[in-house]
Amino acid sequence: MKYIKNIKDFDLEKWWKSFSKKIEKEDLIILFTIFLFGLINYFYFLGHTVLTPDGLTYGPIYKSGGWEFDLGRPLLLIIDRLRGGLVSSPIILFFSFIYLSISTMILRRIYPIKSKFTIFLVSLLVVLFPVFSESSLFIYCFDSYCLSFLCSILGIYFIKNKKYLFSILSIIISLSLYQAYISVTITGLLLLFIIDILDKKQSLKDFIIQMIIVFIGLVSYFALLKIGMLVLGRNLAEYKGASSFGIHTILSLPKSILNSYSDFYSYFLLDNIIFNHYYYRFIINLVIFVLMLGILYPIFRNLNIYQKTLLIISLLSLPITINIMDLIACDTSINLVTAIGFIMFYLLFIILMEKYPTIPIIKTLSALFIMILCYTHLLSNNGTFQSRVDTYNNYYAQSSYILNRVKNLDGYQKDLPWSFNNIIMYKSPNLKASNGYLAKDYETFTGYLGVSETEVFYRRFLGEEITIVPEERYREITKKEEYQSMKTGDIKIIDGVIIIKVSDDDL
Repeated sequence: MKYIKNIKDFDLEKWWKSFSKKIEKEDLIILFTIFLFGLINYFYFLGHTVLTPDGLTYGPIYKSGGWEFDLGRPLLLIIDRLRGGLVSSPIILFFSFIYLSISTMILRRIYPIKSKFTIFLVSLLVVLFPVFSESSLFIYCFDSYCLSFLCSILGIYFIKNKKYLFSILSIIISLSLYQAYISVTITGLLLLFIIDILDKKQSLKDFIIQMIIVFIGLVSYFALLKIGMLVLGRNLAEYKGASSFGIHTILSLPKSILNSYSDFYSYFLLDNIIFNHYYYRFIINLVIFVLMLGILYPIFRNLNIYQKTLLIISLLSLPITINIMDLIACDTSINLVTAIGFIMFYLLFIILMEKYPTIPIIKTLSALFIMILCYTHLLSNNGTFQSRVDTYNNYYAQSSYILNRVKNLDGYQKDLPWSFNNIIMYKSPNLKASNGYLAKDYETFTGYLGVSETEVFYRRFLGEEITIVPEERYREITKKEEYQSMKTGDIKIIDGVIIIKVSDDDL
């Protein structure tokens, strides 16, 4: 912006020429890879109705409000309004790809990533990473999550370049969009420290200063959030541990640290956070661990005792920084949407593969297994999308059948309220080939909240306005003999309420 002396002197054409000179060929590789493989990854998603219970509730036009503010994500309100609340998958994906592309461009400037092939691998890792595909199922805020990722990367970039005020601002913005992405900033700085140790130019003092800056960013975010809450007379929500940060967090540290190691183990080798066994991803991860040790061992031998100690401590700290949300929100646990920190582990592996000399077979196998890993991500991402479409199709078919039967009931009137004895439950046969997290959800939430969501589904997809009775009214009806004589599949009008029994088990 050196051309701006005052607002009247701004020349857009000169600014664009100056900006264009900073774009390098490697950046074009990133842009091309992310948009090409992004389109491949989300092609099925764009052509089908892919909904989670949240996506069903919030609909095609949604502007964040008090709930998101109470979750500590106030900037979601601004991002939503910048697109008028329109939940358009192509538009949101376009901006998300832009944010992911810029993030990757900054990553290659932060770390020693020079080879065009390595840049391609990093771009592939980013655009196909399951956390982003899983987050895209919350399509109404997916662009905000990707922007949070970008700001978390900017936090690393500015700290590395000692522009601490900008880094604090970036951290605050990232946290204000989605708190889980702080793991990217903290782990990214740890990666820089590990690389410095391997290069024998480590500075523990600099790393401590960097962590202090991150802490200032965190405290500033919570302070500003608390001020906003006081001004608006609101309170942080209990959901996902949003309100648990404080003394309780400190007292829970021993347990939280153990949980971070447990989650680290689970992500790579079990099916708790992401399904690993169907595509033998646990074997791929084990091979990557072995290859990483193969790269590190020759370097480790040439370090002095102090450097070896720092390296071991830093590597052992990776599970903690990757799963930092286990420590910050100690009343919750890592799931596939909050597991973004794991992308930094694979990034470390790619950096080690490129930067440090090793025997050719290790370098070749390292690149090969990262590509295989990314391929399994592409498959399981689309397995998730297909599972969600299957769940939607089943729900649509059953709802259409129920609606037809209700309209043919003796005594049916359009203004009669409805109730179901349970939600419609269905598990897709594609579930085993998915990422496993959101693919396991039903079309609606569980409990009576899920029954209430039926109103939204009928209005959006069947063009029918129905009203679900309050839960208390439903409970009264379940005590009546007429209801208790109903079998699964029966539909009756009891006390002026249309009752549909979809399950043997009542709510």
